[in-house]
Amino acid sequence: MSDLLQIVKGLSAQPKCVLVLGARTEAMLNWLFSLTATQVILVEPEPAMFEKATVLHNAIDTPENVVIKHGAPAFKAEQKSTRYFVSDIPGFSSVLPPNVIKSIRPALEFNEQEVSLIDLKPLLQQFDISEGRPCLLISQLNGAEQQCLNDQILSAFTHVVIQSSLKPIFGEAKSSEKLKKELTQCGRDYFVLAESMPPYSNFVATKKVHAEQALNYFSQRQQHREIKVALENQLSASQSDAKKLAEELQQAKKQLQTAKQQSEEKQKQLCGELQQLKEQLQTAKQQVEEKDKQQSKLTQQIAQLENEKEQQRESFTTQFEKASESEKRHVKAVEITSKLNLKLQSDLDDLRFRFAEKVKVEKELNELISELYIKLKQAANFYYQLEEKYPELTDFEDE
Repeated sequence: MSDLLQIVKGLSAQPKCVLVLGARTEAMLNWLFSLTATQVILVEPEPAMFEKATVLHNAIDTPENVVIKHGAPAFKAEQKSTRYFVSDIPGFSSVLPPNVIKSIRPALEFNEQEVSLIDLKPLLQQFDISEGRPCLLISQLNGAEQQCLNDQILSAFTHVVIQSSLKPIFGEAKSSEKLKKELTQCGRDYFVLAESMPPYSNFVATKKVHAEQALNYFSQRQQHREIKVALENQLSASQSDAKKLAEELQQAKKQLQTAKQQSEEKQKQLCGELQQLKEQLQTAKQQVEEKDKQQSKLTQQIAQLENEKEQQRESFTTQFEKASESEKRHVKAVEITSKLNLKLQSDLDDLRFRFAEKVKVEKELNELISELYIKLKQAANFYYQLEEKYPELTDFEDE
């Protein structure tokens, strides 16, 4: 937790309205959303913190007492936007150039962007921010407070907590000097507390609210008048109600007398009904005894049925065992039949294979005979041609 957050939590007066210019940390956001009885206005120029604030706002069903605006604050926004140097680490962004802060924290990286400007003056009127009631201003703008805070803004708040630096770390001007001057012009007594994270310091200024006491007194007197009128009306209504109650009481007495007579008659009637109930109870007792006897007979019959059921169970068990033996024999016969079928199938497959082989051989022999027949026929024709061409071959054969 930062020192600034401890300071604002330690303020004696509970603010009715809180205007925050830059939340800087998630701890500050969590504290702002915990102020359920306070109007909170957050003007957040840093994109990363604005996104976190929006997530928290949506996570708790968008509370009506918290208003979030994204942009850089200004007393009178003559332009719609301004340049903004966004740091890669939240809390170090500013509208002023990071001249000195980079030498203090060399690892910081900045990216220049355009952000819209938020005019603060209409916000003071919209949310009735004035020194007439406790209002708190929290500013963490990294040197940019010198551009948006003046005596009109500071005078509107009873409590002011501004985090700044005694030496310029953003821009060139000494923002602390201008801030001290503004607080002095507003007639504010202030003190400076060094932040545990140098080079920042916290400027704390407060102002007692005397106008609030007068306003409370006037409000109390107005409430007293309203209470007096309400009490007189209640007294008149009470007197009228008392007359009605007296009449109702007289009627109630008559009704009580009538109810007493009816009660006596009802008592006599109940005595007669009680005697009848006794007689009915005696009759019911006799019926119960008869039902007990019947129940005993039923119990004997149930026991007999149980014995018969046990005998039937034993008989069924014997029959089941015989059926099981028969089934086992049947299963064994089925297994033997299956083995024979497999053997027959195997023999049949072998015969089919051998038959296919013989068919194949026969086919090959037929093809061979066909080839030999063609070749022999060709040889005969060739020989016949030779005989016709060379008749001497015939003579040679004769010799």
